[in-house]
This record gives sequence, structure tokens and C-alpha cells, in this order.
Amino acid sequence: MSGSARPRPSSPRPDASEPGWLVEVGRAALDLVVPQRCAGCGHPGRAWCTSCAALCAGPSLVVAGAAGCRAAALHSGPAGRAVVAFKDQGTRRLAAPLGDLLAGAVLDVVADLELASGEPVWLVPIPARRSARRARGADHMGVLAARAARRLRSLGVAAHRCAALGHVRDSLDQVGLDRAQRQANVTGTLRGAPVPPGLLVVVDDVTTTGATLAEGIRALRAVDGRTAAAATVTWAAPRRHLASEVRRD
Repeated sequence: MSGSARPRPSSPRPDASEPGWLVEVGRAALDLVVPQRCAGCGHPGRAWCTSCAALCAGPSLVVAGAAGCRAAALHSGPAGRAVVAFKDQGTRRLAAPLGDLLAGAVLDVVADLELASGEPVWLVPIPARRSARRARGADHMGVLAARAARRLRSLGVAAHRCAALGHVRDSLDQVGLDRAQRQANVTGTLRGAPVPPGLLVVVDDVTTTGATLAEGIRALRAVDGRTAAAATVTWAAPRRHLASEVRRD
């Protein structure tokens, strides 16, 4: 693709509705009448049960190897299974609990940085690859970021979603790639747009090595030199971090 034909990210859109996502309302309505199983544990009942919610409650995780990043829960647990169900299996009712988990991680980032009261917080979602968006009918992270922003506002944080990242070229699926391959795969894939004053927090559903988050932060910094923190719903932590060294501060 020639440079002149490269798609540019859209202008920042605080809490704009997600084109295409409304077509899934019918599926979400079916959730109300079709028997459900919890995406986290598989028990019959709700799409997200109180037991799984309790397991994922509490302070978020400090993500090793990704400076300034918090994750609400480990990907190996119920939250990770819920992310997969929401993203790849169309369980739309999980947007609320997953967005709330993301909001908790952002809230801990805000506390880490000792943000001044009333300062805006801009949640900048990592955009889905075009092929993934077509397959799912929407950009799932845009939905979760909007939900997290609403939750944060209910807690008194001036948070808004801001679609300030866009793809300039496609990357491969990251599954099965090592750290170096992931870094090479995503470097230069994103371009940033200006964001109003305030704290920038790049958000994603899951982080493994932090390469995608780092690319998002790089793209935003290239616009005006501002740095950004990061938050995710889950962290696919290496085995060495799955013991006591995983920190919940």
C-alpha cells in the first residue's frame, strides 16, 4: 500500500458509539432467555457469576516488564476465559463486568501517578486489526474502554474514551510469537492522533510481553511528546510470575 493511501486514525472521539456494535443488541437480548453458563467457571446461571467476580476483585496486578501498566487479573483465571468469550464467542453481556475490571486497573494507575483531582483521564484503546473487526462486527476494545470510562465517571474520575490510535499497517496474530517476534510484529503498526490535555492511559484486553501497549504509547508520544500509562483487563503472566512474586499493591 502506498504511503498516500495509508488509513489515518480517526479524530479523537470521547465515548462515541461503536459503529456496528448495535447490531449485536439482538444477541445480547437472547442472553436473557437462553440458559447461560458463567464464562469464567462454566457453572449454569449468569454469564459472569458472583464467585468469579469475587475472585477477580481487589487491587490490580503490577505487570512485570511493562512500566506503568496494571492488569485487573491473570489471564489464566476466570477473567481470561471471560475475555475470550466476549471477544471471540460473542457473549456481549460480558462487556459490563470486563469494562468494570478494566476501570479498576485504570483507577490503580491513577492512584500510582497521584493524579490531581479533576484532571481528565483519556482511555485510548488499542484498535482491533481490520480483519478481526470485520469478523467480530465491532472493535471490542472500544466497547470496553467506553464502559470503563462510564464506570470511572461514576466513581468521580473525569474519564473518557478517546479513539486516538489507528492502524497504518496490519500485524500478524501474536499467538505463538516470542517476545522479540512480538516486538518486531507490532513496531510501526500504529499512528496516533492528538488528545486533549490530561492523563493518557492506553488500554487493551490482555497483555503478554507488553509489546502492543508499548507500540501504542510510542505512537501517542510521536504526536506531541506526551507519555502514557497502560491498563489491561488481564495479564498472560509468564510461569515464573504465577507464584508469590505477582504483586497486588
